Amino acid sequence: MNLKNRIINRNNLRDIKNCESKRYEKFAKGDTILSLSGGNGMIGLLLEGQACIVSIDENGHESISDFLTAGDSFGEYIFMPLKSLEYIVVADCYCEVMFVNFENIINNCRYNCENHNDLMKKMLQFTAQRAKLMSLHVTLLSQKTLRGKLLMYFEYLRVKTGSEREVIIPTTFERLSSYLGADRSALMREIRRMNDDGVISSKGKRVIIPFQRLAGRGQSPRQDFKG
Repeated sequence: MNLKNRIINRNNLRDIKNCESKRYEKFAKGDTILSLSGGNGMIGLLLEGQACIVSIDENGHESISDFLTAGDSFGEYIFMPLKSLEYIVVADCYCEVMFVNFENIINNCRYNCENHNDLMKKMLQFTAQRAKLMSLHVTLLSQKTLRGKLLMYFEYLRVKTGSEREVIIPTTFERLSSYLGADRSALMREIRRMNDDGVISSKGKRVIIPFQRLAGRGQSPRQDFKG
């Protein structure tokens, strides 16, 4: 999703500067930004940096549920209320976040913020987009092979960024392996095999998809996942 198409952007944030219960916070790498299981009714708006949403089961096992970049939003209202799972947002680097109360988004603000209704519509769009991304994650995990998971993830990145062939993996390989439900060593081995087989051409986090694969991939999920 290109920055200009993001559900929340800096102009929207400034338009609600007088909203009640708003606060700004800064976070260092590794800090917990917000618990999505705390019942606090807050929405986080990522102004700067990158973060990830981590799910933790009752045995303490952690897995990556989603990735966030500047312009993305997050809140507990979009996640399944399972007592056995806790969701937290963790900073992958230095982050700046603005928090607003969800009730102040869906109800009229007493300060009559200039674009309040527009922001509410955008939050509904965000909810729909987040649901699509969660569906994508389920579909990725249902792929029978690690190669299938990687190819679908690279295609999603290609559509999201609007790139013709090249994508940049926006996170560490450790986090990507967790997101795909794989071991990091197995992930790296499969990426090497995909290079050897000519399926992709990659160097570090930069991945190029050959033209012949793009031509024969069938129906694109562009309409489903483009922001």
